Amino acid sequence: MQKAIVDICKEREEALVTLRRKLHKVPEIGGELPKTRKIVCDWLDKREIPYTLNTNDDGLVAEIKGINDGKILAFRADMDGLHINEETDVSYHSQINGQMHACGHDAHTAMLLVAAEILNEQKDKFNGTVRFLFQSGEETGTGAKHMIQRGALDGVDAVCALHVGNLAGDDHKAGNLIVLPGPVSASKDKFTITVLGKGTHSAFPEKGIDPILVASRIVNACEEIMSRELPAGTAAVLSFGSFHAGEDHNTIPDKAVLRGSIRVQDEKIRNFIGERLTCISQSIASAFRAGCDVNIIKGSQTVMNDSEISEFVAKTAAEVLDKDKVVTKTTSALMGSDDFANYASKIPSTYFFLHTNNIEKGIVAANHNPCFDVDESVLWEGVAVYVATALNFLK
Repeated sequence: MQKAIVDICKEREEALVTLRRKLHKVPEIGGELPKTRKIVCDWLDKREIPYTLNTNDDGLVAEIKGINDGKILAFRADMDGLHINEETDVSYHSQINGQMHACGHDAHTAMLLVAAEILNEQKDKFNGTVRFLFQSGEETGTGAKHMIQRGALDGVDAVCALHVGNLAGDDHKAGNLIVLPGPVSASKDKFTITVLGKGTHSAFPEKGIDPILVASRIVNACEEIMSRELPAGTAAVLSFGSFHAGEDHNTIPDKAVLRGSIRVQDEKIRNFIGERLTCISQSIASAFRAGCDVNIIKGSQTVMNDSEISEFVAKTAAEVLDKDKVVTKTTSALMGSDDFANYASKIPSTYFFLHTNNIEKGIVAANHNPCFDVDESVLWEGVAVYVATALNFLK
């Protein structure tokens, strides 16, 4: 049976790649994904797979029922892209300026659609239901919440999601499937620090309060939270992603704005870093007679994989792929984030990785990089693991 699954998935490889490239051309942002949703709906309609549309965003839920009632297994694919201008030279380059599938959500959607097609053909071989969650707004942290609000998890016994790219580290090869118990992501909080100074001519700095100088000291001081206030090896990252102040070369502006993110795997550390970020920023600003406002918006939690479901998926993957391709241990903490945590906090879940970087092919760019791409020759593996997992779980 497992060999038959592999053969079927390999037979769909050309269709899978074509579908992924079609999706890659139309990356859309946030919760409004009309072009993407049409591609998904057209695929499902052609195969007579029933689905319902979300009313609060462009997500949708499809279902395939087996021959008898039974468990419900859900698979999640995120569909949204990023505000990144693509810099690849591929023939399926983004057709929307300033937007790109730089995190592989196009591959996630394509793999799950092909898996749905195959499972629809195999529905006389299982009991229960496979539910497919095609989710918008993962990058904005809104999509999973909307899906849950509309009942996407109602009655579900377990939920799984697969992510491509290089999120599990450089030690892996293209086609490795990484399935781990416990924490497999970090929480994600974003912050904005606004330093309020006093504008003046650059020739007379003593007549103003320079917010650029203050903000620079804040950046340096906050970086030391990680190196001097946390134990070595703590799974935590604080990063500044934006520093904006002024427009002219000869003017000291009134304010400077810093933006960044905090990622951790422990809730106490999460709160500690937020408190120290606020205290340090405001104290430095006060020392230089500047004002300071710190706004921290808490986002996704840490994705905690259920050990039983993770082991089940790992064993299933080893049945359809070469055993040495399935990785169940890693030495480094995984510090990406995903709103899949909203599902994982409610029901048994596993969030696993298909490594799609390939040094030999020059596919080496990190996720969220304008040159990001995936090794399409291994995507069929993700389909095979989805199909085999559903058939084994719903025997």
